Amino acid sequence: MRRLLVLLRRHDDDRGVALAAVIGLGMIVMILAATMVGISTSGAVKTTSDRDYANAMAAAYAGLAEYQSRVNGDNTYATKYGDAAQGFSSGDVFPNKTGGNPAFTSWVTVPDSSGAGGSTAYRYAVDNSIYGQQGIVRVQVTGRAGKTTRTLVANVKPDGFSNYLYWTDYESGDPDITGEDCRNVYQNATFTAPSIGGKPVCSRIQFQDGDTLNGPIRSNDVMLICGGTFKSTVQSAVGTTDSGCSPKRTPSYQLYAGYQPEVVGSYTPPSTISAGRDRMSSDDPTVTGTTPGTGCLYTGPTQITFNGDGTMKIRSPLTLATNLQQTSPYGSNPLKCGAVSDLQGAGATVSTNLLANNLLYVQDEPASAGSGSTTNPNYYWSKYTTRNAPSACMRSSSVTDNGLGFPFTGQASGYSGTYTEANPRNAQGGSVAFSTAYGCSNGDLFVSGKVDASVTLVAENYVYVTGDLKYTTGRAASTVLGLVGQEAVIVWNPMFDRSTSYLGTTPTPFLPDNRTVSGAILSNQGTFTVQNYAYGGDRGSLTLNGSIAQRYRGAVGKGSNGYLKAYGYDTSLASYTPPFFPQPVITTYKVTSQVEVKPAYDANGNPR
Repeated sequence: MRRLLVLLRRHDDDRGVALAAVIGLGMIVMILAATMVGISTSGAVKTTSDRDYANAMAAAYAGLAEYQSRVNGDNTYATKYGDAAQGFSSGDVFPNKTGGNPAFTSWVTVPDSSGAGGSTAYRYAVDNSIYGQQGIVRVQVTGRAGKTTRTLVANVKPDGFSNYLYWTDYESGDPDITGEDCRNVYQNATFTAPSIGGKPVCSRIQFQDGDTLNGPIRSNDVMLICGGTFKSTVQSAVGTTDSGCSPKRTPSYQLYAGYQPEVVGSYTPPSTISAGRDRMSSDDPTVTGTTPGTGCLYTGPTQITFNGDGTMKIRSPLTLATNLQQTSPYGSNPLKCGAVSDLQGAGATVSTNLLANNLLYVQDEPASAGSGSTTNPNYYWSKYTTRNAPSACMRSSSVTDNGLGFPFTGQASGYSGTYTEANPRNAQGGSVAFSTAYGCSNGDLFVSGKVDASVTLVAENYVYVTGDLKYTTGRAASTVLGLVGQEAVIVWNPMFDRSTSYLGTTPTPFLPDNRTVSGAILSNQGTFTVQNYAYGGDRGSLTLNGSIAQRYRGAVGKGSNGYLKAYGYDTSLASYTPPFFPQPVITTYKVTSQVEVKPAYDANGNPR
């Protein structure tokens, strides 16, 4: 028995334990292997998903770029083409419908693209409902890669005049303002361009030391830069020069270290602003069917003062109808534009909210009443005679002003007594008759005050800025003012001839020094300038918060007279254009903002 027990003990080793360990390790290895396979498979799925996610957005960007190419090829594309059946485009009007563009209704493959699930694609919808008001078309673009879709919404805006602090067609003055007997031509770097028709070339106007421009500037002509500080881009279709500068100073270009002016293409201003008057027809469904509706039409000299409290006061002695009609009685007077009796009298107080995102148009007095379909309800003398006209500025030799108090009679700080404004003088010393400066039948606008609504003011003749013109405190970025004077936008700077014992008479300013003007300014046929800029001594700084676009370069000072420029670009204008603001004849469109939103479609093209 004892031997049997000994033999059994000799075989009592760990060979069974080893077997169990081997089996256990094998199971662990199998689990690890399965885990690795799972991780690898999961990683492959995640990689595919990540790639499709990125490719879907890349496809959306490709669609946005394709739409941009269409609006750049045809500047009317944004207003004519689209699919009103799309939810994003609901309520919009597209006269040419989709124009055969499949991207409005289905997926379009991105050329030379391949995602995990096949080629990537895009589709888009547009909303042009605020294009006229703010110059913006909204584009909803959806990209697809595999089963993944992503959507972005972008604002696409034309590169217009209000995108620049300063834009000019010619870098020489407007002879109608300066009094020169000259012809405007595009200059070359040495200003040796030949005269035309026997007349000399108009004098060029320079940037000088003390000028500060805090925003992008651009010109179709050679810019004469004799000094000054430029804090943003400086662009010209021809270039810049310092030829003939006296004195000559080194300009400071501060966009970045080493920056120098650039050569770019040219823009052409519109020949007329009369298209704005088309928004005054109260029986035109293409106007009345829009959110802002009709604008307001005023005739002859008109004064607008923004009160900064949601109202503005409007005086317009010659106005008989503030809206037009295509059939009899050919005119109407909506309350939002002011009662005619108030407009012709002390002034109508109207709501800026009711006219927000709209256009106020000041026209010249019509030359005749017309007849039939050409009947003009604002021909003043079809209703009044010189004997019963409620406003003084009508065909009477005894009348001395334009019905609004211009030329000015009043007091000046530091001088006792009352003075009458002397005839304005041009840079050549010539006198500008009041009948030209403040013509009784001219479509002139006189404006000042605190602006609290997005609105554009248009005048067929001159716009006079008669005092500071500023935005109210806390103004929203979308609140932008447009100021369009077809013949000129003029900073009012009246003088009176003060008698002195040793100089005879001296031109003396009525108004205090310094002036601030806010808004996007355009003179498509004329200039932006200061009245009497060559007289009256140092007038301080002309501070501009906005943009200037003009056919001819306008001076604001000469020698020791007038203003120094303190111009700053209003960055709100890069995103928002004043309502119905004129645009270049041909322009380019750019994306001003974009944001990703919830996908608008699934991979099968079904709306979400």
